[in-house]
Amino acid sequence: MDTDEVTISIRPIKKTDYEAVFSLAWNLISHEDLDALNPGSPTSLCFVAEADGQVVGFNLAHLLHVGIPLSKICVIQGIVVHDDYRRLGIGEKLIEAIFARCIDCGIGTVRALVEENDVRLQQFVDYLGFQRSAVSNYDKAIYG
Repeated sequence: MDTDEVTISIRPIKKTDYEAVFSLAWNLISHEDLDALNPGSPTSLCFVAEADGQVVGFNLAHLLHVGIPLSKICVIQGIVVHDDYRRLGIGEKLIEAIFARCIDCGIGTVRALVEENDVRLQQFVDYLGFQRSAVSNYDKAIYG
């Protein structure tokens, strides 16, 4: 597919987009996941990409207050683009929308959560200028 053939628009996600989002990532997210990010709220930095009125990509991101002293950061938890629309710059446009919203909100840091074995996503965030942070993440699984 050629980028000249497709007009892509980026906009904030709405609850009416949920079904389209699920069709792109049915095995990755749930209604509860999207509800937890509270689309439309001041802490939501989630966007969808549309082509010809159809959702073809989205990101999941939100504002957090972290550290001591507290500082505002944006955490990108995921980005998905339909297979047929990859390599058209949609992922980059979604990230640019996040950056623009962060600037408007006075958020100076954007953190992308990337799994260690996801080489393709690591290359993408490297291309966008992200660098490994000095923060180490430690997890402990707890089951009740």
